[in-house]
Amino acid sequence: MTKSSYKMYPFTLLKSVLLVSLILLIIIIVCLTGLFNYQSHQVEEVVSKQLLLSNSQLVQHKLEDFFERPLQVSNLLQQYIQGSDDNIPEQQLVPELVYLTAHALNSTPAFKSLSWAETSGRYYSVVRNDHSNQIYLQRTLASEPQRLVSYSGITKDSTIVKVNEHFNVTGQPWFVKARQKKQPFWSIERLTGSPTIIYHLPVFNKQGMFRGLISSGTMPADMKGYLQSILPGTRSALLISDESNHIVASSGITAALQQNQPVIRQILKTSRPQDVTSFNIDGREYLATVFDVQDRDRALKWKALMIAPYKQANTAMNQQRLMMTLSNMLFIFALMVVLALIISHFTGTLKEVADKVRPGLMPWTKQPKRLFPEIANLDEALNNVSQTLPGAFENKRKKLEEDPETGFLNRNGLLLTESLYDNRNLLAMVHVSNYNSVKNVLGNELARQFIRQFALRIREILPEGALCCRDREDLFIIAFAGTYESKDVAYYSSLLSSIFRLATPESSGDAHIFTGHVGMVQDTLSQENISECLMNVSIALQHAQLQRSGASELFTSQMREEEVNNLRLHQALCDDLQTEGFHLVLQPIVSFEEGSHCKEGECLIRWQSNVLGFVPPDKFIGLAEHTGMIVPLGKWIVETACRELAAFIANGAPQDFKLHVNISAVQLQQPDFSTHLLAAIQRYELMNSNICIEITESVLLHDTHRVVKILAYLRRLGVSVAIDDFGSGYSSLSYLHSLPFDCLKIDRGFVKNVLDDKKSEAVIASVLMLAQSFEVPLVAEGVETAEMAAKLKEMGCDLAQGYYYSRPKAFDQFAPENGILFVEPE
Repeated sequence: MTKSSYKMYPFTLLKSVLLVSLILLIIIIVCLTGLFNYQSHQVEEVVSKQLLLSNSQLVQHKLEDFFERPLQVSNLLQQYIQGSDDNIPEQQLVPELVYLTAHALNSTPAFKSLSWAETSGRYYSVVRNDHSNQIYLQRTLASEPQRLVSYSGITKDSTIVKVNEHFNVTGQPWFVKARQKKQPFWSIERLTGSPTIIYHLPVFNKQGMFRGLISSGTMPADMKGYLQSILPGTRSALLISDESNHIVASSGITAALQQNQPVIRQILKTSRPQDVTSFNIDGREYLATVFDVQDRDRALKWKALMIAPYKQANTAMNQQRLMMTLSNMLFIFALMVVLALIISHFTGTLKEVADKVRPGLMPWTKQPKRLFPEIANLDEALNNVSQTLPGAFENKRKKLEEDPETGFLNRNGLLLTESLYDNRNLLAMVHVSNYNSVKNVLGNELARQFIRQFALRIREILPEGALCCRDREDLFIIAFAGTYESKDVAYYSSLLSSIFRLATPESSGDAHIFTGHVGMVQDTLSQENISECLMNVSIALQHAQLQRSGASELFTSQMREEEVNNLRLHQALCDDLQTEGFHLVLQPIVSFEEGSHCKEGECLIRWQSNVLGFVPPDKFIGLAEHTGMIVPLGKWIVETACRELAAFIANGAPQDFKLHVNISAVQLQQPDFSTHLLAAIQRYELMNSNICIEITESVLLHDTHRVVKILAYLRRLGVSVAIDDFGSGYSSLSYLHSLPFDCLKIDRGFVKNVLDDKKSEAVIASVLMLAQSFEVPLVAEGVETAEMAAKLKEMGCDLAQGYYYSRPKAFDQFAPENGILFVEPE
């Protein structure tokens, strides 16, 4: 090897890097140590708060499990009572009370009592003695319902220890409240002198009549030991308060906290769940957090306050600080060793590479300054490669910037072309929609011929100076030379669209037929706005693709606003589906024959967005179907409709009330649609005949055989099928003949003109004849006046729905009674 003519440093690159790295190591260690000490106090505060929140969540779960026990015991007794006759013999009821009470005491030592009170005045209670911890029986005699007798044991043969001559169970405040409220609730009562937390569960017979009240209680005084046991440490305290912020139980608090109860009450009153509050008492800092204590029915709405000393993780933080410092030093030392090995390997490899690349990559200028030996060797080697790179770079540029099949630029090449930004204001995007079909059916070779012919056709019609770009296999971008006015834009729009209206002959005699769409944007092109222009022309193309082949659209600001609104609408739709921003309303369907007696109705979805306000269904249903959100939204509608209908029937609606639920074509074709629908019906104890699914004629545009199979299956199980908006859509009578359905609903567009338009009247008469031929009822939607109702009745229509009878309202705004729902015209 010849001696190098370069000036070199007296030491190698490896030694230089190691020396610099050692200096940096010392600086890093000093900076990290100072920074860690500076931030340690803030870290201690964060750790203490996070530790308190984590512990509070664990305690919250344990408390909710604790208060779940009275609910479980009450529900077990409720199942036993509802499974027995109205008048349960005492010899059967008392052993059940004793068994459940003893079972509850085994798992919950603070459990106090379990009782059953009837509207007849009978009262039985099994109570735990505060002193002996033994259970005993309380009851009223059948002959003397106002005489409460307490026994020493759990049978009526035990010794009578106490008699209350003026006890009237039906007059007790908690009994009166249960009869009126008819919902579970909690209260604090004094059963044997000590406050008792009691869960009250009303019981009803099969006819829905109030039968009696189950009460199960827990002793707050006995909760102290339990609360102490669930705390993560002995230095923490836990207090439970009711809805009025009165402390009902605690784990025991220090004397300092006991003397400052007003501070604690203020924290309970003002703090929100998961907030951490710090306060100081007698020079000592504490942290406190409040969390909700609830049962699964949300009848219990109490709060708990957890208090812990501030900086309880101080010792651990000191140890962590030391460990982190040592770890950092060890890590940096190890990093230095690894870096030395890597650099040593790298510099050696550089020399080897320099020796191997002497054929050269491009003309290289010798560096006059002093270099490291390895870099000097590499530079000298690169200087020997003389003339090979220019041609290679040109070939590489063509591969990177040009499309080999058409000779057009690709997107990268278009953006790098300087003339693109020279006095141009018209950009077009052309999509060949049948390219993929040609490729899939005829193969890649014929597809390449197809697209080359399309590119040739573009070259023939475009003016001189236009830049053509093939962005994707079936997508082209065209930048026209010069500036254009609106009339010019219309001309070139028509010119590009003509490609998709005429067959293009080949030299072989065959003719290609192209289908596709054109989007255009008129805006001065510059390097600053080219990305925006490409996005805008893509939006215009999307609007054109909603139309027939050959359609062309010029971008407008309204298109962008529409896209932005759709994005906002889609985001709000996703958010509100998780936060229950939707609700269902009911619009009755009235029979002309039965008058005001209503046995059917259609449930309609309403959206009240916190961000967008009220959003009409026609604004978001189509978007939901386009984005796929209709699937989770449809499941929510089915689930909510079944739940609302079950509650509606329980409140007095007819048992055979039929609720119409709108189902989209996308939703109907989901594999689990039938399973989910039938499961929801069963879950809310409805009959399959209570549900009628409404579909539009658009389902016929999908897999008709599968649609027919799904509908036939549901009809066999008793679910009804109605065709909604009949006459406004696909309306294929051949498909209609094979489609299983039970009802036709004529489109409101015909109904609204029935009084004035003979054509609308004729259409309705024709649909009536069709419905009669299929032997199914016809529902007229959009009936708004008495005259319209009279006309439709005269024509022979079976059912009607519209504002004349009732506007859509929440289910609970209707007043059914004894299985009858009256709907009078408004």
